[in-house]
Amino acid sequence: LHFLLLAAIVFIKEPSSQDALQGRRALLRCEVEAPGPVHVYWLLDGAPVQDTERRFAQGSSLSFAAVDRLQDSGSFQCVARDDITGEEARSANASFNIKWIEAGPVVLKHPASEAEIQPQTQVTLRCHIDGHPRPAYQWFRDGTPLSDGQSNHTVSSKERNLTFRPAGPEHSGLYSCCAHNAFGQACSSQNFTLSIADESFAKVVLAPQDVVVARNEEAMFHCQFSAQPPPSLQWVFEDETPITNRSRPPHLRRATVFVNGSLLLTQVRPRNAGVYRCIGQGQRGPPVILEATLHLAEIEDMPLFEPRVFTAGSKEHVACLPPKGLPEPSVWWEHAGVRLPTHGRVYQKGHELVFASTTESDAGVYTCHATNLAGQRRQDVNITVASEHLCPEGGGEVEGSPGHRSLLAWESVNCGELE
Repeated sequence: LHFLLLAAIVFIKEPSSQDALQGRRALLRCEVEAPGPVHVYWLLDGAPVQDTERRFAQGSSLSFAAVDRLQDSGSFQCVARDDITGEEARSANASFNIKWIEAGPVVLKHPASEAEIQPQTQVTLRCHIDGHPRPAYQWFRDGTPLSDGQSNHTVSSKERNLTFRPAGPEHSGLYSCCAHNAFGQACSSQNFTLSIADESFAKVVLAPQDVVVARNEEAMFHCQFSAQPPPSLQWVFEDETPITNRSRPPHLRRATVFVNGSLLLTQVRPRNAGVYRCIGQGQRGPPVILEATLHLAEIEDMPLFEPRVFTAGSKEHVACLPPKGLPEPSVWWEHAGVRLPTHGRVYQKGHELVFASTTESDAGVYTCHATNLAGQRRQDVNITVASEHLCPEGGGEVEGSPGHRSLLAWESVNCGELE
């Protein structure tokens, strides 16, 4: 009878091994026939399978909302247990052949660091795209596929490597890779820029900088390149006229080119202002062109100030707008020939003249100065300080000297504003 009960549990459908795609749905089927009630559960490598949102029992079958190559690797088994007798029947083992592909970066495998990359040494790049089944790889330089038939590199699909033996300047570029298998395709998440300098190419050692000089002063540009063999260096003005010590353009007769590549311009005139180009040319490679601009210093006139009248005891500001100029003019205030400090009762703050609390002694002429390489500009502002007690109370004659009467008359008219 015991034998008959065991035989009574029959698997109508057993789970079978199958292909699956990473992240896609799958189902392991299990159907049981028995004379009495049975409880069906699943094992993975002998351990009970717990239901989750991703993997759960669907009737007596096991459903996968998204197959995971790590969590779903191993042998699944369907187990049917008779609730009365406690007897069990187990299905055959079933597993997934999970197909997947995962992107990764292109990295430098050899040498150990980019600093060690030198011409005529071996350089190996690795494509960190992995998958199952093993993907087929394609390498690209600057977006163009590398042909397997080219002799200047070797590709190892097993090790996912691209090797240059030896590497040269012609191998410089941005390297990327893509791979595909039965699951799909992926391309490198981060690419690698291989830069191998050619010693015969001109390289910048010292680049010229923009300069601003005053009329009739001198200007100096510095420029140097390096290469093996030594590169040539030439200066040209913006009209592409070459500048040499033997042949100078008429407007650059005072130009001198030194052995170290520096260019000197003496007694600069407006016609000398413009763009100068320093051109380095190595035995191989394109010319390297560096630009710098010669500006002639200039400064415009300053706008006039209107006279200012302040009330004693008030805080006042007088702004001095700096004139347009190259280089930008510096600005300061003076009173009675003395430069004002940056703190105190009467002081300079930025371009402003500030009175923390005016007194009658502050009256007078204040001068705003602006200067740069092109020269200096100045403008005066006449400041009057009126005392509040001078405002007449009621009508009456205005007495005093003519100048005093004029001030009092102004104050009488403006007393309402002052108060």
